[in-house]
Parts: sequence; structure tokens; C-alpha cells
Amino acid sequence: MFHVEQSIAFNNTCRANGLHLTPQQLETFEKYADLLGEWNAKINLVSRKDEQNLWGSHFLHSISPFFGRSVPDDLRVLDIGTGGGLPGIPMAIVKSGWVMTLMDSIGKKVLAIQDIVERLGMGRIDVVNGRAEDVAIVGERRGKYHMVVARGVGPLVQLAKWSRPYLIKRTAPVGETAAKVLPVPSLVVFKGGDIERELKELRVKVPGTVQWVEDLVFPGSIESGLEGKKLVVLQFT
Repeated sequence: MFHVEQSIAFNNTCRANGLHLTPQQLETFEKYADLLGEWNAKINLVSRKDEQNLWGSHFLHSISPFFGRSVPDDLRVLDIGTGGGLPGIPMAIVKSGWVMTLMDSIGKKVLAIQDIVERLGMGRIDVVNGRAEDVAIVGERRGKYHMVVARGVGPLVQLAKWSRPYLIKRTAPVGETAAKVLPVPSLVVFKGGDIERELKELRVKVPGTVQWVEDLVFPGSIESGLEGKKLVVLQFT
């Protein structure tokens, strides 16, 4: 069962950062927390050590790109290596107009996520079993997404190469900053620790990539266990 205190703290942090969730959205988050707990007892969808801080380490982390930033309401988004549905499901709860694809290569996780999505009644989410680099999957979905998101999946170079084929064709110049507006098309990556080596490697191995990096520091971030976390937005020229 979800912890009422964590739910209240989660909602308060969202409000402190300009994100006002409806009672229905909060109820969906609560159901999602219950379902993750139910499935996590059977298979490892989220780290056991993070189960007690699910609302901070996972839910707040997943929706942090929405804090203090304008984000389009109607997007097609691909979540690579979704695991327990993160960050895709929390993002889709907040942005109900998004059409979300959750992709993972591990079949038992895909079955769990399919069950969770169905029981949450989130009909705008589909779940795909496979790897982002699989030729057949790329062929079916090439150029169909406004945004690709990835959390705890792999190095930036790898993610950039995997994601680029899925993104729609750019129709406007690459923006100079993602501080106020989350740009599309783009790859949004949740990272932690020192990533300078990854960024340098990216500049060499994936030329034409515009990088924007933000330390995830906002009211409630430290209390939520997000110290040292970063958001990386990549756009391709």
C-alpha cells in the first residue's frame, strides 16, 4: 500500500515547483505505487533500496523536467529501457495528452508493465518488448516521436545513436537553451554523478549534437533523494 505521508509530500513538492496535480492524477500515482509494490515482490522492477522512497527517487525524478518549464501537451514519446515504467508512466500521468510507448528488452518486465498500464486505465500507452537498436523495431517506428526519454539506461553516445532514428524531422532551428521550454524533437536523459567524460565522448562520436545539461536542484530535491542528479537534453542538427 502507498504511504499517505509520501503522497502528501510529493504533492507539496510539485506545487512548490509550479506543478498542480488534480485529485485524479494523485489517485493514479497512488494506484501506480501500489501496483509497483505488488509486482516488485515478484520481479525486480525498481531497486529494493528505493522502495521506501518511491515517490521521491522515482516519481518526482521522472516528472522533474516539468518543473518551471513549458512542455507541450500533445506529444508522441518513446521511453527506452522503461523497466518499471519509469519515467514514462509518471510523465504520462501528468501529461494525459501524450501518446507514450514504453520499451524494454526483458519480457517479464514488459508483461508486468502491460498489466500495470491496463489496471491504471491508461489507454494512450503501448508497451513494446525489444531493444531500441533492433532493425525491425526502428523500421516500424522511424521518425514517429517528438521525444525520446531514458532513465538509468546507458551511456549518452549509445542513447543518442539509438534515439536519433525515432525522432521526427526537425522543422525549426535548434534552440539555444532548454531552461524554460523543453524542446522538440529531443532526447531527454536522466543522469547521475559526473558525466563530463560522457559529454566529451558524445561531442566526438555523435557530431551535430547540441547538449544542454541541468543539475536537478529545485525546492524539495535534496529531501527527495535527488542530490547529484542531472537532466541532459540532446538535440540533433
